[in-house]
Amino acid sequence: MGRRALFMLTVGLLGGAACYSTGDGTPPPLNQFYFPVGLQVSAGGSVLYAVNSDFDLQYSGGTLQSYDLHMIRRDALRIIADPNDPNVPIIARDPNAAADCAANPPVTKPDGSGERQPLGETCAPPVDSAFYFRDSAVIGALATGLLLSPPPSQLMPSTGASPDEVPAGTRTFDRLFAPVRGTASIAWANVARDTADAVAPEDPSADYAPFKIQCGQDSARRCDSAHSAGSNAYEPGNTRNLTMPGEPFGAAFSDDGTALVVTHQSDTLTSLVSTGLSRTDGDNVPNASLQFVLDGVAIGGIGIAAIPHDRDALPQGSATFAQPAFLETSRSVAEVDLLRLYADDGSNIKRPFLDKEAAFAITLGTTIDSRGIAIDPTPRMACKANVAPADPTANRSQSDVDADVLACARKPARVFIANRIPASLLVGEVGGASDDGGSYDPDKLVLHTSIPLSTGSAGPSNVYLAPIVDRDGSFALRVFVICYDASKLFILDPESLTLENVVSVGTGPFAMAFDPFSLSDVATHEQVPFDPREPNTGLRSYRFAYVASFTNSYVQLIDLDNAQSDRTTFETVVFTLGQPTNPKGT
Repeated sequence: MGRRALFMLTVGLLGGAACYSTGDGTPPPLNQFYFPVGLQVSAGGSVLYAVNSDFDLQYSGGTLQSYDLHMIRRDALRIIADPNDPNVPIIARDPNAAADCAANPPVTKPDGSGERQPLGETCAPPVDSAFYFRDSAVIGALATGLLLSPPPSQLMPSTGASPDEVPAGTRTFDRLFAPVRGTASIAWANVARDTADAVAPEDPSADYAPFKIQCGQDSARRCDSAHSAGSNAYEPGNTRNLTMPGEPFGAAFSDDGTALVVTHQSDTLTSLVSTGLSRTDGDNVPNASLQFVLDGVAIGGIGIAAIPHDRDALPQGSATFAQPAFLETSRSVAEVDLLRLYADDGSNIKRPFLDKEAAFAITLGTTIDSRGIAIDPTPRMACKANVAPADPTANRSQSDVDADVLACARKPARVFIANRIPASLLVGEVGGASDDGGSYDPDKLVLHTSIPLSTGSAGPSNVYLAPIVDRDGSFALRVFVICYDASKLFILDPESLTLENVVSVGTGPFAMAFDPFSLSDVATHEQVPFDPREPNTGLRSYRFAYVASFTNSYVQLIDLDNAQSDRTTFETVVFTLGQPTNPKGT
């Protein structure tokens, strides 16, 4: 396949319909990245999960994979200290490379060709990803992303009750979900949950449950049909006997974890999938299944995010908080749609459904082609954490406390949308006074600012909220904006809306993941603890971001710890997982 053909395929992936078929061709490589489009880190931080799309259809499908993240993070420290460390499985070593890469990076490749050394291979020489590979499963081709369900303790109750009134269940596993265009379905698999102090065996052949991807694989490692939600109208739980529309793309969990809402990039449809999970369940849970398909949303749905409702903002039991809501972006229409999830349609069978309740026009200039969306509730979380308790000696009653908590809970959440034309980050708020100026509306969206992001080409494709480690060792929230065409990562401070850094990354960055963190800890700027698995190394439990290079099939690590005595690697690429590889036929 030539470069023009790859370009046309990429255009299809980024925003158009595609025609394709998959069959019984050559099995995909199980232990290598091949057009990675999604990354997730396990709850305890010892596993990196990836989904590969087989985008040029060279194989009979894509793959779900697991990698030993504990070893990857350990070796990233070694590379930071010495890019030529003999204990790291570097693919090709240059004995003449300068040791002090940050201060004196080699500019050209060591083979004498005179070509420029690709960024990320200068101070982060490519490392054999197969060394860290642990398990794989084959799914359909053309996946578009990867999600990992939160543990029960991180989910909201499905009722209007507060979390402390509904104890979390005992479920010991989580689920991976991947929208798959090739089969118009959601591939899913179970993975055992790890803990923050768990250490996987050094021997790659030794058993460690969180590495195991469980989707009913056959002898060729292909997931069975039961793990492809929406592909079979008669799957258990699919009471409406639906099949999923084509081109599934983005997806988001409801805040109670029971639902996954899926966009379709070439239609006016949005799908609702039951995850089979909830806050209260144990290990005996149903399969994921398609529940409903909503028509009438803006054509070209791409990004979607759940609106973070605060139970203290309205009286407990309010219908609003029993009905999760979502904001969906479009690549074709300058609007953001508000979708509401209803738990039942009133029939004698529980049949949840979606409804489009509003469309918010984007009026910030001639803006089109909105992509990823992220919603930040940390301002209200920080506010509530600072509410003073009742104190009769200070004439502060419980009513005063309740009033302050209510005011904090009604603070708007910040909204960030990656916009490609023009290249910009749209900023706004969701939640606040209704249009009549009186009642509180938890789902009202107002977009007020457009921040230009100069890329020299088409603009941002996705946006993420995650912290850095500040100079004092505490969490500090940042907005990470991926620009696929320009191979750039923009990092912004959400408080000041200023650009902190622009990081050049591998060709075609498509997805990001981060070491595990608690958003409540980020909101209150808690100190970042050190990793108990790596004592006396200075490695914190939260340190790295992970970026998937779609075009050249590898993953890069970015150092986010600014509390180190040597800060030269802060917000730079420090580790290259896998050999950068051109697509076949290029």
